[in-house]
Amino acid sequence: MIIRCYPNGKSKAFNITYDDGILQDVRFVALLNRYGIKGTFNLNSQLMEQEFEWVHETGMVVKRLSIEAVRHLYDGHEIASHTLTHPYLSTKTREEILWEMGEDKRRLEELFGREVAGFGVPFHFYDETVYQCVKECGFEYGRNSELTHNYFPWQDPYFWSCGIFHLEPELDSFVDGFFATDEELALCQIVGHSYDLDAAQLWEKMEQICRRVAEDEDVLPMTHLQIVRYLRAMKQAQITDSGIYNPSVTPLWFRVDGEVVRLLPGERYERSKQ
Repeated sequence: MIIRCYPNGKSKAFNITYDDGILQDVRFVALLNRYGIKGTFNLNSQLMEQEFEWVHETGMVVKRLSIEAVRHLYDGHEIASHTLTHPYLSTKTREEILWEMGEDKRRLEELFGREVAGFGVPFHFYDETVYQCVKECGFEYGRNSELTHNYFPWQDPYFWSCGIFHLEPELDSFVDGFFATDEELALCQIVGHSYDLDAAQLWEKMEQICRRVAEDEDVLPMTHLQIVRYLRAMKQAQITDSGIYNPSVTPLWFRVDGEVVRLLPGERYERSKQ
């Protein structure tokens, strides 16, 4: 039997993707770092420049982090675009959408000195125009606001739906199901905002989840971009009863008849005849 795996022969991947770049990210990044979890943070560069803030329904003031505060905060994690100003894209022309995406990408890359290849849509509007703009701006994936409530990675990286929103009452059962599943290339992906952890008193629950991930030897924490790139390479793998060929530029991992196998780019693996 040939089973596709994540890097290092892990059968499952885990990602948390949080939006907006706000004050609670400081505590949240420290939490992720404590447990070796890779996060994806979707940022609005212009709102950070303005240190924008707003009042949550609980009365809590939600504050955007400043440019200086974020410059090294997300080291070791992924930075993705969330548009310049977090607008309702349904109210924008195609040219305005391209500007919101492209200019945010440019500013974030300049600020952090690294590639920004992912996009997370603000609010809930994601249509064909937005889909095409994500591609035109040079992103490698576009995360919409739909939720799958399953562990199967989305087939189209430009119409990517996450597993669950962290405020849903099913969060515990969703996470439990992830650790119990034997689905091939299973992915647990949680989306949200770190200010919710204060507003809904979720810090302890999120730490419990991170601890479980860190303690499970079969789960690999990855950024959203790492997942997309790995699965894109895995799609190229040529798998037959006799063996596997890896035509991609990425090392790929498999479990073949119970044995963990790593295939380098251009490498072929022949199964031994029984």
